[in-house]
Amino acid sequence: MTEKRRDFIKQLAAASGAMLAAPSQAAAPRKPGKSRPPNLLLVFPDEMRAQAQQFMQADPVLTPNIDRFAREARVMREAVSNYPLCTPARGMLMTGQYAIRNGMTGNCHDYGALVGIDLSRHALCWSDILKAQGYATGYIGKWHLDAPHAPFVESYNNPPHGMKWNEWTPPERRHGFDYWYSYGTYDRHLTPMYWSNESTRDTPLHIRQWGPEHEADKAIGYLKNEGGKLRDPAKPFALVVSMNPPHSPYDQVPQRYLDLYAGQSAKELNRSPAVNWDKAYAAGAGPRHAQAYFAMVSGVDEQFGRIMKTLDDCGLRENTLVVFFSDHGCCLGAHGEVSKNNYYEESMRIPMMFRLPGVVQAGMDDMLMSLPDLYPTMLGLLGLEGKIPATVEGSDLSRRMRTGKGEGPASQLYMYMPYGANAFGKRGVRTAQYTLSIERRDKKPLQYVLFDRQADPHQLNNIAPANMALVQDLVERELQPWLERTGDPWRPAPFDTSGRAS
Repeated sequence: MTEKRRDFIKQLAAASGAMLAAPSQAAAPRKPGKSRPPNLLLVFPDEMRAQAQQFMQADPVLTPNIDRFAREARVMREAVSNYPLCTPARGMLMTGQYAIRNGMTGNCHDYGALVGIDLSRHALCWSDILKAQGYATGYIGKWHLDAPHAPFVESYNNPPHGMKWNEWTPPERRHGFDYWYSYGTYDRHLTPMYWSNESTRDTPLHIRQWGPEHEADKAIGYLKNEGGKLRDPAKPFALVVSMNPPHSPYDQVPQRYLDLYAGQSAKELNRSPAVNWDKAYAAGAGPRHAQAYFAMVSGVDEQFGRIMKTLDDCGLRENTLVVFFSDHGCCLGAHGEVSKNNYYEESMRIPMMFRLPGVVQAGMDDMLMSLPDLYPTMLGLLGLEGKIPATVEGSDLSRRMRTGKGEGPASQLYMYMPYGANAFGKRGVRTAQYTLSIERRDKKPLQYVLFDRQADPHQLNNIAPANMALVQDLVERELQPWLERTGDPWRPAPFDTSGRAS
């Protein structure tokens, strides 16, 4: 065992304690103070699965700072990304709407632009609401909600021959964020690029520092706000820190984090029985990159810890709602899948935890929370439930956060759509026990997948063919209401009385 790993484990033990033995306790709930509205801080890495948190006792990953935070927060262990792909997930986050409603039905790139995949400047985002309520607002890191257009920005992710991904976001498309230090999509984590408030489209900043570390530096500067240069200190603030790792490529991680997993093979680290080791994966992808993936998670953990320490040092802890989550997960070879955009647990389940001392009741919670619920729940916890727009489709779960009480949904929607073909693709639901997916292709029979996660937690056996009556029940009781609620043109096939699709 290396000395660095031993030190990390000591930190982990101190942070975690007996967290899993019993739920953490919080102070008696209070309502946000009237004299000073609570601040808001969102920290979310990209492609971090829920299993990659040490306290979840799934992946052998080291996350002492995340574990410490989990002791103080309400941890939504069953939270999912309903469309586990970067742009659709971020669209749901910002609008509180499901992808079919907000139009973010695939990734923002030059091909997606041809079918209108771009966050509308007229969308009513939660940041627009907070800006109108007098908040100072800031966004640091990956945005990925604006489609690239010609002439394309010179960028690693905009190759001369190939798909274009990266784009500058002009001020009128920043949805109320007045402090801006961001980029569209750029995957050189060791040498990232950003556009600041002062940057034009043609003058991005190129940095020689690991992205999450640099973004943590910027967030620390924003929190300290020396001389009041970065925000109005008289206003409450809302800050987003959007880190790209542990998103691939996997050769973009500092050696000090790789050293934490030295001497452990990929199979020792990536130990789920669902991992397909026999498949031929593309270069730079697949299950053998577990060491780098977990190393990036530990790096994100360290930077999150630095941000949390600064929050404490600045006296901001007691009046700041902190949310730690991810846009989606990563299969890392499970089920033969490289990363995300599928119905497997490694792809759909995400970290999701909330901390606001005296308001949020800490503990573990298995309510079925969906990504669009984050928008109204945040506003509810900030005392702005009356400002939640009618356009929001997510549910306000703030009462559950405050009291630990309240009924939750019986299912979570799952979706995948081919570009420009919203009536096709996959739709399904995830309940406490089952995961259902139905795929529609043009002039092809519907394809059914059903997993009983209680009997088969690794989703190895598709039981749909032998259980079509159960499929029918889930469609009629859970999926059909979701389709109606979200205005989705996709429809399942009718069933005959024997329970078989007709």
